[in-house]
Amino acid sequence: MDATKSDKRGKRRPRSEKGPDVQLGQLSDSSTARGLAPADGAVADVALACQPVGTIIAVENFDNHSGTHATEVARQTRVPLSVKSREVASRIRRLADQSESLDTRRRLRQLAEQITHGSHNVQGIAFIEASLGECLDEAGLATQPREQWLSCEAATWGLAWLARTRRAGGSAGGLLQRLVKMAQSMQAILRGNDTGPAAFILALSRLFCDIEACQCLERDVTHSLEEEVGRLVSAGGAVSLAASSATGCLTTGSAAVIQRVSRWTVVREIAMQTGNSLPWNAATEERWSAACEMALHLLGNGGRILAASGKLPKALSQPLLDAARASDKKPLRRTAEAIGKLTVPKSSVPAKKLLPRDLHDPTAAVTIVRTGWSYDSLRVSLEYRDATPRLEIAAGDRLLMDGLWHWQVLLNGRSLDAEGPWSVSCFESDRKASFLEIIAPLAEGLQIERQVVIIPKDRIVLLADAITVRPGGTCAEHGALEYEGTTPLATSLATEAAAETREIIVYDTAMRFTAMPIALPEWSSAAARGTCDPTPQGIRLRQQSTGSRLYAPLWLDCDASRLGSPLTWRQLTVADTRMNLARHEAVGFRVQAGLKQWLLYRALDKPRNRTLLGCNLSCEFLLGRIGRRGSVSRTLEIQ
Repeated sequence: MDATKSDKRGKRRPRSEKGPDVQLGQLSDSSTARGLAPADGAVADVALACQPVGTIIAVENFDNHSGTHATEVARQTRVPLSVKSREVASRIRRLADQSESLDTRRRLRQLAEQITHGSHNVQGIAFIEASLGECLDEAGLATQPREQWLSCEAATWGLAWLARTRRAGGSAGGLLQRLVKMAQSMQAILRGNDTGPAAFILALSRLFCDIEACQCLERDVTHSLEEEVGRLVSAGGAVSLAASSATGCLTTGSAAVIQRVSRWTVVREIAMQTGNSLPWNAATEERWSAACEMALHLLGNGGRILAASGKLPKALSQPLLDAARASDKKPLRRTAEAIGKLTVPKSSVPAKKLLPRDLHDPTAAVTIVRTGWSYDSLRVSLEYRDATPRLEIAAGDRLLMDGLWHWQVLLNGRSLDAEGPWSVSCFESDRKASFLEIIAPLAEGLQIERQVVIIPKDRIVLLADAITVRPGGTCAEHGALEYEGTTPLATSLATEAAAETREIIVYDTAMRFTAMPIALPEWSSAAARGTCDPTPQGIRLRQQSTGSRLYAPLWLDCDASRLGSPLTWRQLTVADTRMNLARHEAVGFRVQAGLKQWLLYRALDKPRNRTLLGCNLSCEFLLGRIGRRGSVSRTLEIQ
């Protein structure tokens, strides 16, 4: 008789999802009233949380429980808002877009479609619960931890929708038990300083927050997030990644940084949606906000993540863009809108209303320089925490360079290693140019000075290494100095050396940039103290010097409109008091591409008043434009 009445009530229930939520707290307390042992209480809570609609469960007076009525009211206040089918389906589709497995994508999208249509009959509910079970089966067999976390999170949202809309069938309790066991097994990953499963575990703990076995899971998530964000994010917002505890492989580079920040953003969004409260403390919130600004600097055209294999799915960076657009900081909102555009906007936002295009954090040893926030902007990032810095160059939606910028210095045949960390010697940036120079001490009283120069308007990047004598150091003036540097090309690019000259063309489906070793003669037939050639690791530049100083520049022209135009370069003579200087004292160059010409000067000894192409110089570094009448416009001058 009771079962029949239950079925009739189920048939008359309206299809609206705005009805009362399942009182999970009352169901969990009834387990104690029926005499379950305390050790079995958590399992009983999980089993009772998703009883099928119409199942009659005896609930005794609250006064007979070990808890109080106030405790029960407190539990009920933690029950999240109703879970809508469209919201759940949309979230599951986003999880499917993030998966790398075709089977997982298909299964999650099928689950999202079933939830979108909804069902009140027993057969429809059984189909949805079967799909949830398949998600958990696939999660148990997944070889990649990330695929397991995505499937478990999708099943959590689907099961929460069944429970909150009073659709839970006979197998729902077993599904929740499996989810709790999986979450408990993943707590070891959280405690091992890896927040990969944080989104799944937090969703489970918040959506079923009145189940004791789920509620206690949130503490590990909070602690793990606060520890990881505090450890990886500097006060300036730079994110420094090391080895992944889940996979044991290196996870460095812009793609890994953006995905890590996006992971934190997803967890924060789940916490705000399910409980309107942050998953961490105020200090962590401040660092997360700073990390979001850094991650925006690393995004490519259309707000996409750029990797060596190409653009990653938009779903991986969408949480970051959504959070930035919802920020109360106007520059952050405007920047997210600007970088998310795929084409030239009809009206551009003034640069002063956007985030600064450069991010320089010497404490974290990270510098990011952009030419702007437009769809085709150029971006250069350098991480110099280790002896071999990591370099990335991206243009629009293409990654041009990605990897370690290797170097080697030999003096009289003996290799010179770095005797200390890299330190910032100079950083200057304005609308005309950006200049970064870092220094590392070498043996024998020498030092290596690494330069990165960007001219935004001309889309020129200069990568150069200078070997000089340390201040107060002594070195043989006539030692045989040898240098070798390799700039890392993205794996998707191919190279072609010119037939008669020394420039190298880099391309994939189109020409991307031209690399010119301007310290070597332009023509291949001319004698040279060095070589420049493409290798599987990148573009390798070798140079020799008979003195104790050397300058090895690589000029990159990334302007597509000039690629294929006539180009040339020359080494110029530098004079000091009407005396020509040797190449190990000061160097000068003239570079021409199309109708544009540039002048480059670098002093390798103590700067003093000198002459180059009719210009009087007293600086250490100069980069300027040569006009049609031969006058030099000084774009960048470093004393």
